Parts: sequence; C-alpha cells; structure tokens
Amino acid sequence: MADEDGLLSVGLAPEGENDDDTRANADALFGNTSKRKSLVWADFEEIYEVINGSRIYTKAICKMCKTTLSARSSAGTGHLKRHQKSCRIKTDQRARVQSRLSYNPDGSVYNWDYKPEVARSELCRLITKLDLPLGIGETDAWEEYIVRAHNPRFVKTFSLKKVIGLRLIEVKHTGDNITEKVTCVIEEFGLLDKVFSVTLDNASSNANAMEKLTHMFAGYLGSEPAPTPSDPNKVKYHLVHQRCACHIINLIVKSGLKRFKPYTEDFRIAINFLNSSNQRIALFKNFCIAKGVRPRKFGLDMDVRWNPTYLMLKHLLPYKDVFSVFINSNYGSTLLTASHWYIANKILEFLEVFYDSTVTLSGVYYPTSPLILHHLLDIITHLHKSSKDQNLFSVVYPMKLKYLKYWKDIPLLYSFAFILDPRDKMRGLFNVLTIMQQKTGFDYSSYYGIVKTEIFKLFNKYEEKFGAARSQRRAAHPTSITGKRKHAWGRIFRGPGASGVVGPSPASAPSPSLSTYAAACELSAYLDSDNVTAYEDDFDLLLWWRDRKLTYPVLSIMARDIMSVPISTVSSESCFSLTGRILEERRRRLLLEHVEMLACIKDWELGERRLQHDVDNQELVDSFEHLYLDEDASTSGSRAPSATTSASVASASGD
Repeated sequence: MADEDGLLSVGLAPEGENDDDTRANADALFGNTSKRKSLVWADFEEIYEVINGSRIYTKAICKMCKTTLSARSSAGTGHLKRHQKSCRIKTDQRARVQSRLSYNPDGSVYNWDYKPEVARSELCRLITKLDLPLGIGETDAWEEYIVRAHNPRFVKTFSLKKVIGLRLIEVKHTGDNITEKVTCVIEEFGLLDKVFSVTLDNASSNANAMEKLTHMFAGYLGSEPAPTPSDPNKVKYHLVHQRCACHIINLIVKSGLKRFKPYTEDFRIAINFLNSSNQRIALFKNFCIAKGVRPRKFGLDMDVRWNPTYLMLKHLLPYKDVFSVFINSNYGSTLLTASHWYIANKILEFLEVFYDSTVTLSGVYYPTSPLILHHLLDIITHLHKSSKDQNLFSVVYPMKLKYLKYWKDIPLLYSFAFILDPRDKMRGLFNVLTIMQQKTGFDYSSYYGIVKTEIFKLFNKYEEKFGAARSQRRAAHPTSITGKRKHAWGRIFRGPGASGVVGPSPASAPSPSLSTYAAACELSAYLDSDNVTAYEDDFDLLLWWRDRKLTYPVLSIMARDIMSVPISTVSSESCFSLTGRILEERRRRLLLEHVEMLACIKDWELGERRLQHDVDNQELVDSFEHLYLDEDASTSGSRAPSATTSASVASASGD
C-alpha cells in the first residue's frame, strides 16, 4: 500500500521457511542492510512500512495463532519470545489431542483418556528398564518435559503397588527367624487362606521353618489330619512343603563329581595356563588356524556348581587334539593324557541326564510337577545302568545313596500330579513304581495303595470347598487335544511307541468307600476312564484340563492347584538374582522398599515378554559358548565367565 507521492507503503515480509535471499534483495532495494538474527522470527510474519525509501518493520503476526504484536526495533524481541513459548505449548497440546483421536465401533470419535495410574506405572517401568535414578520423576525438569512434550494433564504421583515381598533377615537364618519374616509377608498381602504349597531349597532351617508354618497355611483346605491313638501311622498330605528338586539333583551330582576331581582339576590348570597370557592366547589362535580349526578360548567352571563343569567339558572335548598338543608343548610337561580325555568324555555322557532334567524342571511356562516322576525314573535308571560300569561304580554308589536319601519315599505331590496327567493315571503310576522297585530294590506295593487313598481324601477337601461349582456347570464334550511336552512313555507302558496302555485296573487298588466320600464320583470317573494316548510333543496338559472344566468342575480346580506347584526354586532365585543389577555403583543408597519395587517391576516386565527366566540359563550357556577368537566373534569372546555368573542350579544350602 502506498500514497500518491510514493513516500509510504505497508506490506508483509516475504513468506517461507528459508526466505533469506528474498529478504536480502528487498532490504537492498529499500536501502536496509540490517538482518534479523533472532530465532524468534521463524514463527512470525513481519509487517513493514516504507518510509522515505527505507523499510521499517512495525508489526509481527504469529504464524500459529495469527495474533499481531509490535515488531519495532525499539521494543526488542522479549515479548515475542514469551508469546512464542506459550503459543507453542498450546499448539502442541492441540496437535496431541488431534493425534490421539480414536474411533468407536460405530464410527464416532472419542479422545484419548489420560489415566494417572497408567502414567505412574509406565514411569516405574522406564526407571527400571534404563536403571535411572529413582528421583527422576520428582524433578521439575521431568514434569516440564512431560507437560510440554507429551501430556499437559500429567500429574506427579509416586506410590507403587507391591505384589511380592522382599525382606532382609539381618539376624541368623534360623527356622524361627525365617518363620517370622514369612509370617509378616503372608499377613501383609492377605495370603493366609490362599497358600496351597511352598517350594524351598534344601536348607535344614527351611525345613524347621515349615514345621512351624504348616498350620498357618491350613486356611485354604483345612487342617491336616493328625495321628490318633487308633491310627498312629496315619499319613499326612505332605503337600505344603516341597523340597527343590534341582537342589537335590545338585547334591546327587556333586557327591559323585568328587571322585573325578583329580581329572577335572588338571583341565582347570590347563585352561588357566592358556588364559593367563595374551601372548599365549595369540599363539593358540595361530595354532588352531594352522590346523584348520576355529580358534576359541575356554571358560572355567565354578567349584560350587556342577553344571558349569558340564559346559566346560562340553566345549573342550571337540578341541581335545589341538588343545592337548598345545598345552603339553608349552606347559613344560605332559599335563593332559589320553586318560584325561577318556574320563572327560565319560563325565560328559554321564552328566547329560542330570543336565537335561535340571533344564526341564527349572522351566517357568509349563507345569513341572507332572514331569518330576518321569525324571526320577530317568535318573534312577541311569544310575542303575551306570553302576555296572567298573569305571563309574565308585562314582555312582554315593550318588545312588544320596538319591535314596531324598527320593526313596516319593512325595505324594509327585504322584498326584502324575496321576492327573490323563496319559498316566493310576495305571501309569503302577508301572513306574514297578520299574523303580526293580532299580532301587525298595518295595512300593503299599505306597501305591496309600497314594490312591490320599488322593481321594484330598479330593474330598476340594469337594467341600468347591462343590458348589458343580451345580453351576453342565457337562460338555471336550475339544481336541493340543499342547506340548513329551516323555519316554514307551518305558512306562512297555511298548516301543507306547501304542497301548498296560497296567492293572484302578479298581485293583484299595479306595475309600463312596459312602464316606460320596462326591468322589468325579474323581472315580476320571480314573476309570481310558488313558489318553496322545504322546506328541505338543500335548498341552493345562489346556486339556481347561477344556474339561465342565466335565470335571471340582477335579479341574484340584488339578490346577497341583500343576501350579513349582518343583524347583531356580525360577524364583533367578528373579531375585536381578538385585545384582539393581544394587550397583550409581545406586548405593537405595531404601529396602525401593529395592523391592525395582525387583518386582523388572520381573513383571520380563514375565510379560515371556523372558522371565531361560530354563537353561542362557547367560551361563553363552558365557561358555561364545568365546571364539576369530574376527567374526572377537567382541563376544573377550572374557571368560566370572565366578559370580548365575547357574541353572543354585548351590544347595545343606544336605
């Protein structure tokens, strides 16, 4: 806009994100060579007036909200910056609201709903995942970041929910002190009438604690039967306290490995000799390359655990030729002989059964209680066969004694879980006990009758507690069978493919009178029906019972409880081993409750991704496997496993 004399004109500065060249040309035309250096002008359109041939900026229009502000040089840019800041916040808020629009099934639009409890839990997850300082959510900087960049309605809240209890026992770990802490946690979380079974490691103090705690856990099914003058040998259910099976396997194997110690110690000396010098490692690498073998380092085992010894020998044996030649040539004497490798191969073959059982029984995402009896049979069969080998007899004998010490009297829970596998039932139990009697020399004929009597007693308790569920459900035909897990059914049912079920009828064992246990018809119907003959790898036991919860409304609840009992404490110990990553140099002043919160959240996160625990402890396996010295794997093979590496089998506290 200009007057008649051309002395005054008003216009807009050229638009665009990068109009420096255009603006410079206009400035030169009007004789104005000064440049706007402030970044604030990126969000404003400048209005100028041409006075006496010079362009004078007088107003600025906000590009975001179209508000007009003064742009004269005498006014400065402070007011523009303040407007820019507030306007950007409002604009970001509007953009976020638009981006969060969602649609109902009918096509209508609804806005994203901010929930403070979700914001709190997600902050806890972030702190746990990235090991951030716990106070980050309390800072003004954090609140400003969230409000400006993500959510203007963000509310700071700091309370955390707790679902498990971590309690430090600062005094001696006696049965009384353990009882006190467990009682505290159970009462705090309201679990007095919800505990079915407790699995603990093999420490004697744990056993003492459970003697005191058993009566407290009677709220779920009622008190256990006590001996009477007329029946002083009355059997208890013995379901509340379960000993960790993997700890017992650890004790069994360690009692035998003591006999191999002179040989395993020489392997440790050889590996130490190789790893103690970088120059020696380089020489071994060149030697392997010359022999056409992929070069690698070797990790040392841990004396307190047996499975690293298994892994050490497993990765050492394929290199026995190059390793022996190199060590014997550089050590100064013959350290490793043919006898060493023969024994190493024997150890590896001998320990494979125990390693496989440990891996399987440490599982998390499938029930382990129905599997334990299969593995007890595998182990005792393996020991019985190995005892005939003269080279292994001195090793097997103490192991068999340790096995009989703990498992000669089979825990009733093991048998109950086995029976509730529809492929086994009472017929399968009879055959297993027959085989075990042959291997151990122990008479299990009376135990078979006890198991059937006690499983009916247990079912009667469930009938009293959950009998009302039957009237709420009607019978239904089960769906098809799918799932996972596979075992050596052929040995149990005496056929190469387990094509048929061999064994006495369940009626051949004494059972309680139905007049006494009138509601036991559901259990009787299950036991009298034919065994399922689905032995595929993908048979899912939990799914089978879920599909039959209408057919067996009470028995399915009992099966659920028994299947949920962990046979091993390895999974729970793996959870608490995370504290080594929680308590580190940047977090030396955490409160006890903060450690508890972080351990819980980290475990929840892993559980949601089904990465809670690898049953074979992948960290331990990788520490032995990825030690190659070639260029492709040099980064992963730079160090041997440390003595603190977690193992699949935790060290037993006592035997």
